[in-house]
Amino acid sequence: MKALARYLVWGGEVFTGAKSFKANPVLGSHRLNRYGLHAARVWCGYWMTRLRMAMLAPGVPKADRKQFVDKGFVLKENYLSEAQFTSLVDAIARFEGEIRECCQGDARTHRILLTPEVLSAVPEVREVLEYPTLKRLFRYCSGHARLPICHIENVLNDPVEPGVRRDPQKNLHIDTFQPTMKFWLYLEEVSAKNGPFVFVPGSNRPDRDRLKWEYEMSLQASRHADHYTASGSFRVGPKDAARLGSEGPRAFCVKANTLLIANTFGIHARGDAEPGSSRLALWGMSRTNPFLPLPGFGFGYFNRLQYRVLTRMRHRDDKKAAARGTQSSWHRIEQTRIIDTPSTVDLVKETR
Repeated sequence: MKALARYLVWGGEVFTGAKSFKANPVLGSHRLNRYGLHAARVWCGYWMTRLRMAMLAPGVPKADRKQFVDKGFVLKENYLSEAQFTSLVDAIARFEGEIRECCQGDARTHRILLTPEVLSAVPEVREVLEYPTLKRLFRYCSGHARLPICHIENVLNDPVEPGVRRDPQKNLHIDTFQPTMKFWLYLEEVSAKNGPFVFVPGSNRPDRDRLKWEYEMSLQASRHADHYTASGSFRVGPKDAARLGSEGPRAFCVKANTLLIANTFGIHARGDAEPGSSRLALWGMSRTNPFLPLPGFGFGYFNRLQYRVLTRMRHRDDKKAAARGTQSSWHRIEQTRIIDTPSTVDLVKETR
């Protein structure tokens, strides 16, 4: 009976955003994927998301919609006024709050979760995220009425030392089998020095070549040596990346005050960076069940609820890790400012 119950759960996950071939033997079944299970999930998830996007299109400029659908991203330079941007950077640099860190290879990512309480303390950030035009764009690009979970993010690039692996996010990959929205409002200049976002334009569409590649990957994913591929975040070789997009990988070296929204079902990576560099941004992501026919509700209650749920998950992970004598993957650090010293604000401003 327990085995039957497990398979019922695994089978039910076929109709959700579950993606791990290793953890779910139904999703990882060679026989079912040979009959096209994974490819069908990719195709259906994409077009159901497009249906919801169409429902959320009113009020979103046609040029933005076309760029996001055709290329997989929306790029807006000089997004905020000079005065508002300066005020935003100053407020973020001086804010003190809980910072969590995730270490992946030679990179450390620091994030402050922008809960309703944090936004009350930093009204400059709340003002930006409350823009009606931005919220409409977020909802359209995510295909869901619920707003993204937002953070202040600083990516720190450490020197490569013996025995330390390369940051896995710097390898070309897709996040999952379904359209997923992520955004960055860069608070400092992004160059080849501090690791620009890399994206393959046009790789966000499940055309024949992409579906064939997804099909072939699904037949080997559950036994793949790469942990991330086996977990459903396929790693992509350079030749496949060039073949599956309308052009080769593009590094987004941009000025401060640039807004970038991307569909990370498309092929992307965190660019290589010089040791000691960092990249500061407002960052957020949105992902939902791709098979939902309707875009859901955008009520403030649901937007606030997701922050409470994530906070509780982080605390639960902390307790589990402490019981093992380790740290959770996203653990608290003593540092309380996302930028080490207020004087760094001047350095950020100079990059604009």
